[in-house]
Amino acid sequence: MDTSSQISQFSDTILNQSTLLYLEPDEQIRKDTLSVFEKIFKKILVGSDGKEGLELFQDHKSEIDLILTDIEMPNLDGIDFLSKVREENTDIPVLIVTIFNDINQLINTIKLKITDYIVKPIQLNTTLKIMHKILEDLANKKVVEKQRNELVIYKDILDKENLVSETDLNGVITYANDIFCEVSGYSKEELIGKPHNIVRHPDVSKAVYRNLWETIQNKQTWKGKLKNKAKDGSTYYVQATIFPILDNEGNIEKYVGSRFLITEQEEEKHKLKKYIMHQKSQKVKHEKQLQEEFHDAVHAAKMETDEKMAKFIQGLNDQIKTLREKHNDDKGRILSLERKYKESNDKLDNMQKAYQEKVEKLHKTAVISLEKYNSFKKKNALITEKIEKSQEAIKTLQGYIDEYRKKIADLEDLIEAYEKQYGKITVR
Repeated sequence: MDTSSQISQFSDTILNQSTLLYLEPDEQIRKDTLSVFEKIFKKILVGSDGKEGLELFQDHKSEIDLILTDIEMPNLDGIDFLSKVREENTDIPVLIVTIFNDINQLINTIKLKITDYIVKPIQLNTTLKIMHKILEDLANKKVVEKQRNELVIYKDILDKENLVSETDLNGVITYANDIFCEVSGYSKEELIGKPHNIVRHPDVSKAVYRNLWETIQNKQTWKGKLKNKAKDGSTYYVQATIFPILDNEGNIEKYVGSRFLITEQEEEKHKLKKYIMHQKSQKVKHEKQLQEEFHDAVHAAKMETDEKMAKFIQGLNDQIKTLREKHNDDKGRILSLERKYKESNDKLDNMQKAYQEKVEKLHKTAVISLEKYNSFKKKNALITEKIEKSQEAIKTLQGYIDEYRKKIADLEDLIEAYEKQYGKITVR
């Protein structure tokens, strides 16, 4: 692959946003490699030996994303350079270049947490691919850590503001937070090991709980309002979000419920509703009374003289006027109460919506973090396996070297014995 193809292949990648510390003692190799690296990386810090590299690291440690270093270097070799780096930073990824001429050196680099190694002579395309993978994995790891931090924050917020509980697959409580205990009136000892229906209110239809269980057993999230009963028999209302937690294989491990207390709002709604119904019944009563008065007036008109009729009708008109004013007052009061009822409802709906969005974000973050964690777990297992295989190969190679050394020693003994008997061997 030519240089232009190498550069275009890695354009618009994480390499373009990264700073590389590059150490290479060979001037020609350094010059040729640098000509490519400079067109791909955001910034290159380059040195010819470990001492220079250590100075560059000290001056730019906050901006360096990756180190590429040779093992064999003057002044300060790669092993000593890496040891100094690891004293200050145990996580920065390091890629070493080696020719496998010293097994002990390679073993020492593995102990110093190298991320990967490249055998000389380096192939630029392969090296860039390895670098890209290293930095991409590191970026993904940072995303996972950020999501985990967010998850901890959200969990802390929910734990302080909401009733949180966990159950096993049979609905038996395995965890309850302090607010859950405080609202329900039960202690943790009284709740743990008991079925969650310990707080179920008898007024709630069995169909509601049947739907709840069918939903979460199908690995979906259930949302809804529930009426619960505390230990002392009192009633409390919650807006609940209940969802399953899955294991690595996608099987349900447990159920988690987070509930937002809405008792005050529900009671206010019920009072308003009751009062509105009362006012409407009063309106009907007044209208009925008005109708009766009218019938009385008609009856009186048939029985009395014109003068008495006029006086009676005047009195009736006054009563009608009074009743109408009262009717209008009642109508205004009802409209005001209905408006207040609607405002209360809208406020509660907005609170419930915000709460559910918070819980859904928490759940989504948890799922993504778990997926990322499992992915990294697999990658780490592959890297560990690769290092173990490398160590086995190193041990095998070391065995070959020891065997060759023994053969060389035996050959030297044989030559020495031959020369003692026949004289020194000369090459013509």
